[in-house]
Order: sequence, then structure tokens, then C-alpha cells
Amino acid sequence: MRIVTHNTANPNCLIEAEYLQKNKRYKIFFRCKGDAILSANNEAFLASAILPCMKVGGPLIAEGQVSQKFISGLTSIQEIHCMWDTSLNRVEIKGIVPVPTTNHSTENRIATFFSGGVDSFYTLLKHQDEITDLIFVHGLDIRLNDTRLREQTSKKLNEVATDLGKNLIEIETNIREFIDPYVGWGPLGHGAALAAIGHLLSPVLQRIYIPATHTYSDLFPWGSHPVLDHFWSSESLEFIHDGCEATRLDKVSLIAKYDVALRSLRVCWQNPNSSYNCGQCEKCLRTMINLKVNNAYCTTFDKELDLKNVMKISADDENTRAFIQENLNIVKKHKIDDGLEKALEHVLNKSNLYPKIKRRCKTWIKSKIMRFS
Repeated sequence: MRIVTHNTANPNCLIEAEYLQKNKRYKIFFRCKGDAILSANNEAFLASAILPCMKVGGPLIAEGQVSQKFISGLTSIQEIHCMWDTSLNRVEIKGIVPVPTTNHSTENRIATFFSGGVDSFYTLLKHQDEITDLIFVHGLDIRLNDTRLREQTSKKLNEVATDLGKNLIEIETNIREFIDPYVGWGPLGHGAALAAIGHLLSPVLQRIYIPATHTYSDLFPWGSHPVLDHFWSSESLEFIHDGCEATRLDKVSLIAKYDVALRSLRVCWQNPNSSYNCGQCEKCLRTMINLKVNNAYCTTFDKELDLKNVMKISADDENTRAFIQENLNIVKKHKIDDGLEKALEHVLNKSNLYPKIKRRCKTWIKSKIMRFS
């Protein structure tokens, strides 16, 4: 895969990059709203392309200088990803000249990626004395063509930034459309995208927090990870994975103390009809449970917690099971609600039953094949 061209149509607003992989061409863009300055650099373009290139194999070719520390980290990044996904291959980076970067930001600005969710609110509130900037990226968890939800989210996040005295940096990008066909977004892809966006902002930022999704006790392969994120750093920009010490309930307990958070919290990933929070998907429901435990009222949910919806949750993946188990432990410990406790137990029992049925079906099919072979 080759980075064919990269140009800045407008040095302050738009950066484009084009990638060539055999007879396929991919063009991605990054557009910034506000007064932040995006800077085209090889660190950003290599971060964008490394996982797709590892999927198809062969060298990744770029031209020009690149941070020595970043290239060293990219070796570790490839090793980690190859352990997580055996369909990926280590690739050689060609054409670049590793150098110690010296363009350190003189503005002492520190940012966090911020979506208005539980994880990002926790990191913001925990480090609010040092964080100067919030980075929200359109096109990652909200589709670029969902203008209604984008406008609503932008309005809410601007209110948060104003209330807490922070600068909001809004970026639009189609990078997910480039990465998605090659690797899963949650398990692998989103971390590389965040790293690419961070490096585009390196002239004005010296440190960026990446809010953690999981705790130290529930770690498994994930695109943003405590063993991974710091390897995206350069000499001039530091990435820090933050928040693994806190459960989701711990995070909501902190959020519940801030009215600005309860007026703006956004956790939904399904967003039917461009809803801010649908109140019915698994992520909405587990957050509503956390709020109930904290006796907190969040105005961004227009539905009450319905146990019938809780019982419909599918917890067949490791990520969801971990969150459901965490909620069940708290509900049991504090004897919050017998009905909720039974609903959560039902979800876990249902998720444990599915693998057993699947194994038994496989065993039965195998025995039939052996019998008639």
C-alpha cells in the first residue's frame, strides 16, 4: 500500500490523503471546524493506513521524514495487533526517514477525545484542571450524513465546553470508511483513527488523553488499550490511555455530581431516527442502570428504565457480558431492585446457554457425519 499524495487545500481547515493498494484508490479527508490548525504529517498518514496494510500484506510506502519515536512504537503496535488477530501480517515501512521531531507545541494545550459519553466525561472531569481542549470527531460513531444528530451533539458539546471553560475542536472525517472494510472498528480500528487525528493536531497539542472503555480487570483486544495507546506517541505528542482504574459505575458516580454532564450525556450507538439516546439499546440500558444505582436523573433519556427491555439484551460477546456482570454485582450488593437483579441474571444465563447449545449442535453434527462416513 502506498501513500500516493497528501495535500492541504486549506492549511487551517482541510487535509486530504490518497492511498493506492494494487488497483484500488482510497481518498480520506480531515476537516476542522473552529480555530484549531491541522498539520499534514507522515505520522497521521501512517497511523491511518497501518491496519489496512497489515490486512492485505506487503510494504507500506510513504515519503519524507517521520518521528523516530513513532516508527519505533509502530513496531510494537504491529506486534500487539498480530497477537490479537492472526489474519494480520507485520509489514515493512518503506521510503520514510526517521528523525527525532522537534516541533513541540509551545501552547501547553492538553486535550481529550470527547464524545459526551460516560468514558470521555469521566476523563474530562477527572483531569478538568489540566485539560484545555475537547476533541469531537464527526464520522466515527455518528455518520457524516446524519446531520440532525450531528447538530444536536455539537450543540450539547459546545454547552459542556462553555460551562467548563474548555475549547471544543470539531473534526469531520471519512477515515472509518477506509478502515472498516479491513478490520473491526471496535476490536481494532478506532484506536488507529484516533492516533491519526491526534497527530494532525500536534502543532497545538502536547498531550492527548484517550478515555478507556474497560477496566484493568476486563482487558481484551480492543482498538484503544492501555498496552497500546502510548506507542502512537512521538517526541512532540504524548498519548495517554486513561480511566482503566474505574468501573463504569464509578464513572457514572462522578458524572452524577455534575449537572452539565446530566444535561449532555450521550451513550447510544444505534441512534434510531437520529435520537440522541434511544433508551432501548444495550448501551443505553446499562447506563440507565448505573444512573438508577446513583439515584441520578439524566435529562437526555426520555424513557424510564424498562425491565422488559433489559431482559432482551444479548450478552453473547465478552464486552457486553463484562458490563452486565458489573451491574449485577452492584445491584446484588446494595439490594437495589429485586426485579432488576432477576432481569440481569436472566441476561447472563441466556448468554451462557448459547455457547453450550452451539457446542452440543457441533458435537451432534460431527457424530452424524462420522456415522455415515
